[in-house]
Amino acid sequence: MTNLKDKVVVVTGASRGIGAASSKLIAADKPKLILCAQSAEAIHETKISAESLGAKVETYGFDVSDAKASKNLVDTIIEQHGHIDVLINNAGSGKMGSVEDMTPDVFQDVHKINVMGPYNMIHAVLPSMIESDCGTIINLTSARAFIPGRYYAAYCSSKAALISMTQCLNIDLEGTKIKIYAFSPGFTDTDMVRDMYSNKEFKASALTTTNGQAPERPAKVLSWLARNAPDDLVGKHVQIQFNDISLRAGLEN
Repeated sequence: MTNLKDKVVVVTGASRGIGAASSKLIAADKPKLILCAQSAEAIHETKISAESLGAKVETYGFDVSDAKASKNLVDTIIEQHGHIDVLINNAGSGKMGSVEDMTPDVFQDVHKINVMGPYNMIHAVLPSMIESDCGTIINLTSARAFIPGRYYAAYCSSKAALISMTQCLNIDLEGTKIKIYAFSPGFTDTDMVRDMYSNKEFKASALTTTNGQAPERPAKVLSWLARNAPDDLVGKHVQIQFNDISLRAGLEN
């Protein structure tokens, strides 16, 4: 798949950051683009931009951590379009805090969004993908899964769980043509990062005091993954790397 024209592409967390930037890049292929966020109103700007580029856009507001809501959404899309070609699990939470200070409920909330959110969507869409024996799933994770840090217990552990789940799912899907990827975009200037850096202690514990790369950079790699679904990266932890993934995706000359 080198073009997503008329393909059904679902993007969660599409209202801002990497989700919004990726949706706009993918829109140029003129797909059937399903944009999701906690509220449909939050996706309005992304929707307008994507439609101006030729995509047919639908928007939905729901909570990915709600398994029933996720299944209802997927069932609705499949009923209307017959299938889902690409699922991009981008929605996530970056709540910070030490294990001592973060309550179990808050810790669990991070995992509900970052782990159960993708799991809920995947579990809902798999029967259709298995029946048609095709489909691409991309889970947005983080290199922080392997880089522990102060205040990062909830975030790091959730992203590590998501990578492991992605790898296990790839083994479960052996013998099918369904492709799944764990994509770590690198440190990116998003609302989540700005919110984290508004706390001086959290900013001081970060690996860098800069806000990171623009969302359009990892979005270019993410859209490349969605279009090309390279066989050699299936089931692997894909990171933006100079002269490797970034070169293949067209970030470097």
